[in-house]
Amino acid sequence: MAPSPSSPKPTVLLLLLLHLCASIATLASAQAQPLASSQAKALLRVRKLLGYPPALEPLRGAPDPCALPPTPSLAVACDGGQVTALSVRGDRDPDAAWRAALPASFSSEALFTTLARLPALARLSLVGLGAWGPLPGDKLRRLQALQQLNLSSNYFYGGVPGDLARLYSLQSLVLSRNWLNGSVPSLAGLQFLEELDVSHNRLGPAFPEVGKAVVRLVLAGNNFTGKIPAGVSALGQLQYLDVSGNRLQGWIPSSIFALPALRYINLSRNRFAGQLPATTACAEALAFVDVSANLLTGARPACMRGNSSARTVLVAGNCFADAKQQRASTYCSPGALAAVLPPPQGSGGGGQGRGKGGEIGMILAIAGAVVGGALLIALVMVVVLRRARTRHPEVSVLPKSPAAAPAKKADGWKAPAKATQKIITPADKRHASQAARVNTLEVPAYRVYTLEELQEATNNFSSSNMIKTSPLAQHYNGQLQDGSRVLVRCLRLKPKYSPQSLAPYMEIISKLRHRHLVSIIGHCIVGDQENPNIASSVYLISECVTNGSLRSHLTEWRRREMLKWPQRVSAVTGVARGIQFLHNMTAPGIVKNDLNIENILLDKTLTSKINDFNLPIISTSKNGKIFSEIPFAVHEDNDIGSAHNMEQGDKQDIYQFGLILLEVITGKPTDSQSELESLKAQLSEALTEDPDRLKDMADPAIQGTFAVDSLCTVAEIALNCTAGEPSDRPSIDDVIWNLQYSMQVQDGWASSESLGLSVKSQG
Repeated sequence: MAPSPSSPKPTVLLLLLLHLCASIATLASAQAQPLASSQAKALLRVRKLLGYPPALEPLRGAPDPCALPPTPSLAVACDGGQVTALSVRGDRDPDAAWRAALPASFSSEALFTTLARLPALARLSLVGLGAWGPLPGDKLRRLQALQQLNLSSNYFYGGVPGDLARLYSLQSLVLSRNWLNGSVPSLAGLQFLEELDVSHNRLGPAFPEVGKAVVRLVLAGNNFTGKIPAGVSALGQLQYLDVSGNRLQGWIPSSIFALPALRYINLSRNRFAGQLPATTACAEALAFVDVSANLLTGARPACMRGNSSARTVLVAGNCFADAKQQRASTYCSPGALAAVLPPPQGSGGGGQGRGKGGEIGMILAIAGAVVGGALLIALVMVVVLRRARTRHPEVSVLPKSPAAAPAKKADGWKAPAKATQKIITPADKRHASQAARVNTLEVPAYRVYTLEELQEATNNFSSSNMIKTSPLAQHYNGQLQDGSRVLVRCLRLKPKYSPQSLAPYMEIISKLRHRHLVSIIGHCIVGDQENPNIASSVYLISECVTNGSLRSHLTEWRRREMLKWPQRVSAVTGVARGIQFLHNMTAPGIVKNDLNIENILLDKTLTSKINDFNLPIISTSKNGKIFSEIPFAVHEDNDIGSAHNMEQGDKQDIYQFGLILLEVITGKPTDSQSELESLKAQLSEALTEDPDRLKDMADPAIQGTFAVDSLCTVAEIALNCTAGEPSDRPSIDDVIWNLQYSMQVQDGWASSESLGLSVKSQG
């Protein structure tokens, strides 16, 4: 029977079968091809450069490294006689004991030069091997086949090399738990990059740029600042986002929670503020949300109100009005009159869907809020003024400008015939909002005392009531008729002042009210017996803070137990806020204060208060030059007419504050300049080479009560504040910001410790 025309001929089938067999044989021979000797030597040299770690022990004497069975510690893959994958997992995770695991002769340059001899490497993972040094970008760039690079848990330092942005096949880049710093180069050109993990380094401040293929983005534990870029809301493939423990701030773009693939988002321990809009939607796949330890206010959106079997939501440590474990509203917006609201977001992202009508509506809404707020403030001020004038006719709520009203006659003296100076009052200052809040403190109202009242309060200034004496002043304990205890200071005046010329000055002093200053609650001016137009001395009456100084709480064993690390950070943050108030209260600010740690007092709630701060008269001469002078005897006038001299005084306060920080960390004072420089050198070395060494340098009384990152942050602030060059010292605003960040880190650590203990107890 003849074969069918449609059936294949036997010869054709035979040819196809022979071709298939040849292809299989070729493939098998390629896979069985032995590793090139140069590649084998490169692997052995990597083992030597890494100090012969146990994970690479199987390479020794192995006839074919490619034939080694993969283990969690070592995996080698080959193709065509070349190494295509090398994964090594050591046991040298970042720890003080492993810092010297590799000899001083180790060179990261040599390591990556050797690895560059493996040009077919597609996957490279060197984890926990104690490797240190900068990442040589020019050597890494030679590995053009790289798809996965993992160098986590080592000691690499310096910047992230820009050459990584030229590894165009890269799909995964993991550099976590190193000591890298500086900015991350733009990786937006890596169109296949799906994972970027640079967590727990010192990178910043700019938020990294990535491509739209990113699925996993981990930036936790760095120094990134500013807002979340709008481009993050356009990452449609993003499933995992962790930016916790940074310094990000501003409002959170609500559209980020609705990214279609998002499953995990952690924004905790930052400075995000404002409200999350009620219309915020969450992606269906979103299973974990953490916005804890920020400055968020208002009500939570519906998709974040509690936990469920499908979603875990953490919000503690904010100021939400409808959640538990929240801070007081003043913590999230101290002195604010309105909540911070994010701008409206169009459905298309980037705000392009909003027209002119929406912009006009927003403007009108803001204007209406401002006008309404102003009317409310005006109403409150009217009520306060009326009550103050009714109860204390002699006291003004806000100071008057002598240029606008004649000086008030005091104690019967006549006004001077001609004024020679213009006293700059807080009406001319830079920050009116602070002055508007100075009378909200729970301290007695300021008033003028008579000499007889003070004599009675101090038992006629008896020696038994005297606390201390100095060329400038005598300090007495006193008790007023109502039973309240006070501190009375007697200061001698320079002879050129009359009681009338001092009246505006005393009015300024009456407004120096702040939670972290020892409040002056009154004064008494005493005239010269021979010349009644000359004031000979002034008595300043202050609140009495009886719980001891900050130093006593660091040195006296009974009090040391009260002041663990969280309380210490809280205390120095309060001191910084007091300094900020003094620097900003008047223009120019009150600087060159006596910030000795003995002058930092703690009340019964451990609230810190600055005592004996500077009390200068800020004046203008006839030619309009601004200068400062102390009206008390034994002080010389201080010309601060130039901005340079003003800044020097500002930075002097910062330096003194840095000394306080050092003593708070170590629990010991520095008695000499050489001792101070030695301590700074040790702290700097510990921060640079091994932050865990700070544990041994910290006061033994606080061991076990601090997060290492919190301690490191305060140590860095102290070193910056005590820099030799004043221009290198930070501003007080920067100091406060970093101290708040340190406290956030501490709070997060404490929360995790408490959670761990709770889990153990339940187990």
